Amino acid sequence: MPLVKVKNKYQIVIPEDVRKRLKVAIGDTLEIEEKNGVLVIRPVIVVDKSQAYFWTDEWQKGEKEAEEAKKKGKSRDFKKADEAVKWLRS
Repeated sequence: MPLVKVKNKYQIVIPEDVRKRLKVAIGDTLEIEEKNGVLVIRPVIVVDKSQAYFWTDEWQKGEKEAEEAKKKGKSRDFKKADEAVKWLRS
């Protein structure tokens, strides 16, 4: 296990083999957490606030239901909105 030294401004360098295994690149965001006296560093993906709704449990449930309906042939593609409205009302 490689050792790293805390530098000026408390910066550390992530060893190359670790960066490659975790696919960490310049500009990525890392979460740092202390657990029982140990630093845990993990890569995270930050979602824009305007897109956060998509990752809610409720929205993901709807996405799953839509995919199932599509697989069962219970949905259609429409070229115009009024065609979709007519289909929904029928």
